[in-house]
Amino acid sequence: MKKIFVILLFTMSLGINAQLIRPFIGGSLYLQWDFEKSKYAGVNAGAEFKIAPYFMPEAECSYYFGSIEDASRYNSELVETSLYIRSVSALNFSFCPKICLGNKNDGTNYVVILPRYTLSKISAEGSFSKYNESDNTVVTDESQTDIQHSLGLGIGINVFLSSETSSSLCLILYYNGVNMGKVINELGHSSGYEFNSNGVLGAGFNYYFGKRTIKKPKALKKPEPL
Repeated sequence: MKKIFVILLFTMSLGINAQLIRPFIGGSLYLQWDFEKSKYAGVNAGAEFKIAPYFMPEAECSYYFGSIEDASRYNSELVETSLYIRSVSALNFSFCPKICLGNKNDGTNYVVILPRYTLSKISAEGSFSKYNESDNTVVTDESQTDIQHSLGLGIGINVFLSSETSSSLCLILYYNGVNMGKVINELGHSSGYEFNSNGVLGAGFNYYFGKRTIKKPKALKKPEPL
């Protein structure tokens, strides 16, 4: 096992040196009205593998997190009788057969299409507080975890930041298929507070670390004869 690990590291380092592999980091925001401030966030890291100029698949690990809007119930006299606080997170492993449109390997910008398969471990937590007439509060903590498979899609534009390196910034619009709402709805007190977060829209970026490019020396013009 140790030898295999060393071989993988050596192979990956050769790929990076040859710029066949570009590591990247990124972040994203997704719109979902049941979350606080109507959105949840994500951070990610991974690597791009250059098979051809038009085909650069990616392997990625990401983490989504967010808090749900507090849910309260009131009696006929408008006195609060319960408070429900929930949060959710997802650890994701994704594979993306990225398609690059217009990549000519000349440092110009190009469009990317990002179909994405994701395996997620989603964890939801809740705290349900019930108030009674004697001013006593009963608090129930609960949690739920689930494994989920999903498909998503991204469309973006890859922008090179300098003519001296192959580093670039990719700006992306996402259709996210990870349904964190399904796990939240399985919490013990979620009856009446259910929602669906499947197929939400979002936006994000990936920063790709490239190596310094070698500039070709400018050809010297021969002096004209006098």
